[in-house]
Amino acid sequence: MRLLLVDHGCCDPPHTRVHAIRAGLEASGCTVAVCGPSSTNAFEEQPPGMHGIHLHDVAAASRDFLAAVREGSPEAFLKSVAAVPAPVLGLARETARQMIAEAADAVFPDVIFVLHAGILTDLAVETGAPVAVHVSAADLDAAESRPSLKRLVLAALGSSDCVIAADETTRKRIGQWLGSDDDTGDRCETWPLDDTIAPRVAEACRRALARRRGEIA
Repeated sequence: MRLLLVDHGCCDPPHTRVHAIRAGLEASGCTVAVCGPSSTNAFEEQPPGMHGIHLHDVAAASRDFLAAVREGSPEAFLKSVAAVPAPVLGLARETARQMIAEAADAVFPDVIFVLHAGILTDLAVETGAPVAVHVSAADLDAAESRPSLKRLVLAALGSSDCVIAADETTRKRIGQWLGSDDDTGDRCETWPLDDTIAPRVAEACRRALARRRGEIA
């Protein structure tokens, strides 16, 4: 299975979280590439299987956004995105759209797995590949603070083939967002995200692919 992992946190190799998940997936036989924000404004040499989203030039227009990009955590990134001026957000999305599209063209993934529900999730959906997305409460809090961002995230969750909530409270909130009271049905599951869950990521991607093929409801 060919997978593209998209994270909203720093994706520089080799010691970031997404690369730990990548290593576990590759050990199980998957072909995996990574795409996400980089701590640098450019790679001197493109790391194999890594498609960095270099946002420093765009983020320089907003002190808080630039600080979040440099800090590198997905929580800081998502929180700052919710507050940046609309033109800066638009430029960030266009920069990310180009790199995610290039990564998808290079990998031709069976499934894209997105860590956190934010501005990169709907860009993953735009590629046309099946998408599985892991959602935390902080993701929903950040999106809820900005109506335009909430619409993007809501549309992406509605279009994703598999949605994973970090906990039951988040699962219920997702269900409410999607208009299904407190239950999202079989398309949503619940488990926390850590560096040791590569097998769960692989299984979620298999379900997303099967759902896209119409093999499961």
